[in-house]
Amino acid sequence: MRNLTMVVCSVLFAGFVGAQPSPIADKKPATPEALKAEIEALKASKVAWREIAWKSCLLEGLKESREKKKPVLLWVFIDRPTDDARC
Repeated sequence: MRNLTMVVCSVLFAGFVGAQPSPIADKKPATPEALKAEIEALKASKVAWREIAWKSCLLEGLKESREKKKPVLLWVFIDRPTDDARC
């Protein structure tokens, strides 16, 4: 009797899960503008590091640091060609 109850419950549950509409199947193709708005809605609105006026030149950053009497955060990422003329 217990096995029969388990089988009936399993069949009912499987039928219930299978009857649920798929959220992906009902979704219409989104436009690029709609996708961009959806992505922007996921982003945090006020993040501290986005407010920083980042400098791409170390010398400019050091100059501003001295003027404002603030520390310098140096982030080094070596993937620039040797003849890069940013600084």
